[in-house]
Amino acid sequence: MPHRHAMLKAVCLVALAAMPASAATPCTPCGGILPTVITPFRCSGEGVDIASLEKQIQYQLACGVHGLLVLGTMGEGQYVTWEERRTVIATAVRLAFPKVPVVVGIHTGDVDEAARQMELARELGASAVLVKLTGNPRASFDEVHSFYWQLADASVLPIVMYYYPAQTHVHLRPREIAAILAHPNIVGIKESLLNLGAVQRHIRACRGMGKTFFSSTALNLSQFLDIGGHGAMCPEAAMLPSQVVQAYSACASGRVAEARDIQKYLFELTPILRTQWTSPTLSRIVLMAAQDRKMFVPMTDDQPQAQIKYALNLLGIPTLPLVKAPLPPLTERGAKAVNKAVSRLLTIDWLGVGMGRSRVPALAPAADKDWGGLLRTGALQLGPGVGRDLLRSQGDGLWGFPIGGRSIDP
Repeated sequence: MPHRHAMLKAVCLVALAAMPASAATPCTPCGGILPTVITPFRCSGEGVDIASLEKQIQYQLACGVHGLLVLGTMGEGQYVTWEERRTVIATAVRLAFPKVPVVVGIHTGDVDEAARQMELARELGASAVLVKLTGNPRASFDEVHSFYWQLADASVLPIVMYYYPAQTHVHLRPREIAAILAHPNIVGIKESLLNLGAVQRHIRACRGMGKTFFSSTALNLSQFLDIGGHGAMCPEAAMLPSQVVQAYSACASGRVAEARDIQKYLFELTPILRTQWTSPTLSRIVLMAAQDRKMFVPMTDDQPQAQIKYALNLLGIPTLPLVKAPLPPLTERGAKAVNKAVSRLLTIDWLGVGMGRSRVPALAPAADKDWGGLLRTGALQLGPGVGRDLLRSQGDGLWGFPIGGRSIDP
């Protein structure tokens, strides 16, 4: 098979479940799978590529996701301009409302700035905000509690607390988590840590409050749901939304073995999600065993946004791998790792996973570089040359992305 992944088509999968109906007002996220929508930028690096963002969101919605998280960590919410923030929120709400909720990420330690961003989110029709306290690694519990409760007292939008100690360096005890979540306008928490023992203690401390607990990854989805979690806001669902939704649905229906089978194959995404070399097989063995035993696993602070964008482009969602400073750009080594990972993903018969069927290639080599047709994933492809056509539309005339001062051919 020719090594030209940029010519592969979009994996725009048929939805696994009908999208839920909703009332005339935005709904509050109460569980399920919310992809961490990636923010694509124009070739100048400034301004949102609206056409690319629309294709990405349409793809995720068609696959039955239960909501959207925009401007999270993977969506570069900490670094976008005010106008870019407005564009992303407005685009997501226009496409998702009233079918599913749109949650907007806020990253700041300034209460006034957080309140300003919340007002913008409400003005544009968002359903809730995901708030991460940043810039104060020595914050005491009283400071953290005061920050969240001041925002919640304003009753602008429902708040989901973003707990990411590996990045913010703010560590809280279970009773402190519960004290923050006790506010009625703080509806849940996103747990960005791979310590299910700690998460379980958080859930127990909040028993009876009716709060929603989200994982930050689908790689521990079955284990997270088993201890009382409610879903995931995760980058895996940005790239493979249908598969993550299928795993969630299987778990919710009691088909845990099927869910775990799908979850194991999602580890093929780890070279995309990690900026250091990672073996999918070793990652799967170690993390699955650790999560089954509720053992502590250190959470790395990887910044793979450029690699995820490159992967989306290879999967057929035209996306330039441009990111905001200070995030790391796509390297030649990273591009090769993503190419290899996407190649492996396209050999998996996702319909057979979890059903005891043997694995067969999802895409067979075709004559004369004709990559059209149906994947055995049940996916329709958009047509040949999607990745190249994107670059041509940006006016650079190249077949590959500029990396390290030169262009490489994917």
